[in-house]
Amino acid sequence: MIIILIDSREQNGAYAVKRFTEAGIESDIICWPTETGTDYFITNTHGSIAVQRKVVVSEMISELDQIMYEIIPALKNFSDNPVFLCEENFGISKDGYLFNRNDNRQTDFKATSYYGFLETIRKSGVDVVTTRDLNQSLYWMIAMHGYLSKEHFPKHRKYHGTKECAIGMLTAVPGIGEVRASKALSHSSIRAMTGMKKVEGLTDKMNERLQSVLRFKQC
Repeated sequence: MIIILIDSREQNGAYAVKRFTEAGIESDIICWPTETGTDYFITNTHGSIAVQRKVVVSEMISELDQIMYEIIPALKNFSDNPVFLCEENFGISKDGYLFNRNDNRQTDFKATSYYGFLETIRKSGVDVVTTRDLNQSLYWMIAMHGYLSKEHFPKHRKYHGTKECAIGMLTAVPGIGEVRASKALSHSSIRAMTGMKKVEGLTDKMNERLQSVLRFKQC
């Protein structure tokens, strides 16, 4: 099967099919189980790639816990070549915070935290690809479809364990460093921290920022 499969929950699925068809690639829209963590599945002669696509502001930065502890493990279990694809629709302010490039609305998320989070994902064994927008993402997928017709997708060699990934996720929250993250994780897991008014090892301000990252769990 030489094709690109698109999850039916992808809002841009029909547009993606159109672009793939124009590039001479067969594609189809199917309903992937959420357990796969997959938005796009690219397959050709020399293997396949499972892709999760996220727009950075404000989709990705509001789902850090879900990405790290649900989507990334699902991708790794589903595919030998998992890829996390980020569309970097942001600029960086002079004081180092991300802002939406479309409306200039500033977030409270630091650029250093963003890049640290991506590195944590890489060290967990998932490849990270960054593009500027949806069109660039689709062209990358078209290129990878062609690459897989000739070569196997390269694999990572160095992985971090569960504890290192947890520390990486916490340090993505502005104001929390490795020492504070390690101290907090010695008392409870990140999942257990969700909704807690007081997290041992963190200041009240740090916990407030952490809870804003985990807030989707409280809906």
